[in-house]
Amino acid sequence: MKRILIVDDDMGSRESLRQTFFRLYDITVTASAASALKILESQRVDLMLLDVMMPEKDGLTLLKELQELHPDLPCIMVSASASVQPVVEAMKAGACDFVIKPFDVAEIRRIVSRTLETNALRRQVEILQGEVSREYPVNNLIGIAPSFRAALDSVQKAAETDATVLIHGESGTGKELIARRLHALSSRRNDPFVPVHCAALPETLLESELFGHEKGAFTGADSRKPGRFDLAASGTLFFDEIGEMTLSTQVKILRVIQEREYMRVGGTQVIQTNARLVAATSRNLLDEVARHTFRDDLYYRLNVIPIELPPLRERPEDISLLARHFLDAFRHSMNVKARDFDPAALDLMQQYSWPGNIRELRNIVERMSVLNGHHELIRADHLPEPFRVTTPGPAPKPRPEGQTLAATISAFERELVQEALHKTNGIQTQAARLLGTTRRILNYRMKKLGITPRMTP
Repeated sequence: MKRILIVDDDMGSRESLRQTFFRLYDITVTASAASALKILESQRVDLMLLDVMMPEKDGLTLLKELQELHPDLPCIMVSASASVQPVVEAMKAGACDFVIKPFDVAEIRRIVSRTLETNALRRQVEILQGEVSREYPVNNLIGIAPSFRAALDSVQKAAETDATVLIHGESGTGKELIARRLHALSSRRNDPFVPVHCAALPETLLESELFGHEKGAFTGADSRKPGRFDLAASGTLFFDEIGEMTLSTQVKILRVIQEREYMRVGGTQVIQTNARLVAATSRNLLDEVARHTFRDDLYYRLNVIPIELPPLRERPEDISLLARHFLDAFRHSMNVKARDFDPAALDLMQQYSWPGNIRELRNIVERMSVLNGHHELIRADHLPEPFRVTTPGPAPKPRPEGQTLAATISAFERELVQEALHKTNGIQTQAARLLGTTRRILNYRMKKLGITPRMTP
């Protein structure tokens, strides 16, 4: 339960405030600034209700001291005077709000509730910003490949404008990191960066998440909820995998881009937005436009400044740089011994196609750090099975006369599964790993093909 400290030299006022809040919060009351400071030394307090006029040390003097001693403690000033001067002084000194006696009970409860919620959100944001800074080090983008440097140059130029940006790139190439870099370089850097992962939100929730909703807008809407546009304010709103957005939601986004305004679900008030829109996709949106699954007018509104992120397989010169960067990070965070890769391991990593791009590379380095971090060097034989050099197999057998395509594929698949089972002595978990699949899927394919673990070549 949240704890409120009430500081007021008038006993009647203290008791009135205590009665107003004692069922909602843990209440502590005191009559002087000196005793309030002693309480703060020994107790955690979430909010203070502080009287302006008190003997010995008045509320404004105490408030100024609290800015030095307890800068994160929100204070609401309470006064019997309706004069403007103490209000102005209190707000300058750092008060969150000001209440005049005699106060309206419902109103002061709303003020206290709102202040506590705002302070809790501020703390959450500070925590999340620290986590985001570690997860998305926007000033530590690594790469010397010309195509990657060209993308960073485009980010630098786009950051100097408010134009809408569309980032193209395969999954795992770092599209969100690039979007955050764009935000960090822009004049909006001190405003929020709010991501919207379109693929992770069902259509039934997407509109409410984007625009917010009013109380009673639908079943379960017990209170007003701000949307991502509200949270972004004058910052950056990032739509990740915007190609996953349904056509009906695309229409609403297009209207926001055109009119710079929106309405909450269930609301009637038009709300203006100053947020910058940045979108990313791993799809070819022009193909989606041709298939009528993505609106052409929205595509051209988004694609004002296109930024193309190259896949990792087209950046072979960056693989060793990135691998060493990740190894160094894991070496410090996991306290592992490994400090580098041997040349053979790096050679195999550069030959690999990296379908999961940088995300896959990071995961592989983390896995090797955990499993083989006690060695000085990560060797080639530490790499997972897909990286191993294998000799080419025999040429495929000719397809029997009259055999259908489906039968040919099944026969080829049967040979692959049987060979994997043979190499692993029938151990399905290892065979699945060799085939690049899961044990559950392998078991399903074996049943479909009529294969048992003993049926090896």
